Amino acid sequence: MAEEERERIRKRQREGIDLALQKGVAFGRPKVMVTEEFKNAYNRWKSGEITAVSAMQEIGVKKTTFYKLVREYEAAL
Repeated sequence: MAEEERERIRKRQREGIDLALQKGVAFGRPKVMVTEEFKNAYNRWKSGEITAVSAMQEIGVKKTTFYKLVREYEAAL
């Protein structure tokens, strides 16, 4: 009986997800993009004016996000 109920739940959940996707709902965490604010902080960090920690605080991102953006930005150069 519990197994049947679980199957019904999964079916209703799948229908709800499919309906939301048709409406254009985006699931998941929003992507962080390279912004002008990041570029300014990056250039000041690379020139030695500020530390990486202060650059992270300026643009409001965590350490892993900052270095991910650095890799993306440097790859695009």
